[in-house]
Amino acid sequence: MFPPKTVGIIGNLGQMATNVVTPLFREAGYDVIGSDIKNLQGLTNKEVVKVADVVYFSVLPISEVASIIRDLIPYAKPDTLWLHGTSIQNPVGGPITPVLLDERLIAQGVTTGFLHFMVGPMTRSLRGQSIMYGFLSPATDNNRWEEWLVNLLKTKHPVLVGCTPEEHDSLTTVSQVIPMIVSQLVGQLGKIFGSKLFQGIRLGGPPCWLQFYAMLRSLNQGSVVANILTNHPYTKIIVRDASVALRAIGAGRVPELETMARDAMGVFTKDQLALTGHSTEWHICLEGDLRSGAACFNFSAEENKLGLLTAVLKIFDEHGLNKTSCMAQEVPSGGCRFEIGLKEIEDPRVKDACDQIIREFGGKQFVRVPR
Repeated sequence: MFPPKTVGIIGNLGQMATNVVTPLFREAGYDVIGSDIKNLQGLTNKEVVKVADVVYFSVLPISEVASIIRDLIPYAKPDTLWLHGTSIQNPVGGPITPVLLDERLIAQGVTTGFLHFMVGPMTRSLRGQSIMYGFLSPATDNNRWEEWLVNLLKTKHPVLVGCTPEEHDSLTTVSQVIPMIVSQLVGQLGKIFGSKLFQGIRLGGPPCWLQFYAMLRSLNQGSVVANILTNHPYTKIIVRDASVALRAIGAGRVPELETMARDAMGVFTKDQLALTGHSTEWHICLEGDLRSGAACFNFSAEENKLGLLTAVLKIFDEHGLNKTSCMAQEVPSGGCRFEIGLKEIEDPRVKDACDQIIREFGGKQFVRVPR
């Protein structure tokens, strides 16, 4: 049915469905229903696909996604849209694309595709986050469904990437599989260093923090990572090629390692290196400035008014305090968080300024020490 009214989520109690998918559609005004094996008293998968105008599959394990979709084809509602949010289009344990191209779905006028949110379930805002999508079936109404989906996603201001299933799996090799393999190595080596691991990370400075935080975040999603690594079609190729570098390191072959590094850098253009370098330097400088001492505040949605940041910074100016970096961020609740780096963090005037800010604008001060 187009335009859609009801969105059905298969696996609606999972973290991604709960924190990302359901809010997206519900905030856009759609009725959202769902089913999940964790809720035996709720709707069944069959009941959802019979009613929903848009069906979104958000299920694990990855190797079973194709069979779950296949089993529901006989119950598909005509002229609807089926999307899956799996991190892999064609898992080695069960390719999804052929199932979505099933003749029975095409005969029913069901448009099929994928919608992959490139975020973890703890990321509640899609602003600036990457989302990959694509349509598969040759239905004549693909264009209107794509226009509907893109317009919906654009309201959240993400980075949209339209692609084929093959392009998706190739690109996620770099964006997901390689970092996840590295994170698994870090996890294994972390057991050797034990309590010294965190101390070493802090000693390494901002670049080290950023790298390790990304790895630790990956390790914290152990089930998803394990599913992706064991099902991605390019995993074995990466492991094979990575072993070449590991053997060279173990054997102490310096010239070979230097050549590998030089060849790797040669893949990038000067403009690409400049773009990534600018972003990296900005993050490093920001982390360093805030580490040296910052006045930090949380403001509620009611306190988060236009001009609040300007007013807060003005108070520090009035107290004669020099600022380094400033980070102002809206939080999912509608409130905001400010972290303001100050050169004279131990100066008594800092406390006076912070007290005045709390007194005049509310909020809570949660950190004011060198880190």
